[in-house]
Amino acid sequence: MTVELITRFVKILIGFVLVWGGLWIFNSVGCNRLESEMTPTLPAQKNVMTDPRVHQAEQLNHDDFIAYDYEIPGGKGAKRVTARVVGLPGDRVKMVKGEVFVNGERAATSVATDRKAADDYAEIFVPRNTVFVLCDNRGGNTKSVDSRSLGPIGCWAIVGKLR
Repeated sequence: MTVELITRFVKILIGFVLVWGGLWIFNSVGCNRLESEMTPTLPAQKNVMTDPRVHQAEQLNHDDFIAYDYEIPGGKGAKRVTARVVGLPGDRVKMVKGEVFVNGERAATSVATDRKAADDYAEIFVPRNTVFVLCDNRGGNTKSVDSRSLGPIGCWAIVGKLR
């Protein structure tokens, strides 16, 4: 009888460890907490699922949402940012008075017009193995960290595509 109890206890313990390990991996790899850079499209402080298998520009399309890491200057660590893919390798991207143009045509992004900043950004050619991303919250008092300030994002920095 004691052998059966010990066996049952060990099975329950192994099951608990497996479930806990799976939840830990899910939260550290496949789940991201959004900041305010994508409001109003995606609400801030919301957990979203990411597909960590997506790391190449060929796996992305225009208007996909991705999460990427960038190093904070001064050795202050890294920050995870969520943004919309606007330009893929080979595209030409520019901004005129807050309007985004890709390959000479106005991009069909769903950014609210009252939130757009009246930014101008000179035309840039998106190099191989990079993507040009923009956060949807470009106006107001927030400072979005996207390709306007960082340049095209290398595929090595992409954490995954939001599901």
